[in-house]
Amino acid sequence: MERGANVLIKFVATCLTAQQKQACIDLGIDVINDYARSYGEIIDGCVTDFSVHCFNSSTLAVLKSLGVHRATLHPELNLAQIRDMKKCMDTEVVIYGKIPLMKVGNPVISGAVTDRTGARFYAKGDILYNSVPIFMADKLKEVEKAGITHGRLIFTTESADDVRNTIKAYMHRKTIKMEFTRGKFYSKV
Repeated sequence: MERGANVLIKFVATCLTAQQKQACIDLGIDVINDYARSYGEIIDGCVTDFSVHCFNSSTLAVLKSLGVHRATLHPELNLAQIRDMKKCMDTEVVIYGKIPLMKVGNPVISGAVTDRTGARFYAKGDILYNSVPIFMADKLKEVEKAGITHGRLIFTTESADDVRNTIKAYMHRKTIKMEFTRGKFYSKV
């Protein structure tokens, strides 16, 4: 059963702190931190993280055959590629947040890491996150037209007030004043 375009997106969140989680819950956003992050973690009814590398319709079909409930598409996909996928299950994309860029060889102290250009990246354990978040609140109609059912909000360094303001921007489909990226949603193939 292929999913059609123009579905209203449901927001889900991933939070690093209890205060962020509570802010999400207060605004009616489901918090999900238990994603299957590799094929070895896939169990019946799970939701996969983008680290499972779902890039196409064939991968979606395999994941469905393994009992996956919802698959998070890889953040390297653009909106045209997402739109053109045959979706045999609910799909999710990251529509807000600093996505993990890489695993570093040795765990680092959590906090800001600055590169030679002055960009500040957030580090947590052995994960280094992007310096600015993806932001798509004002572009949700385009994400919905691509047939996405769930939009993930990843909260890392945001205060509880920042979380509330971000969620409200998404609920009202408005932009907020901040530095952000559109990720790969508009990149050329």
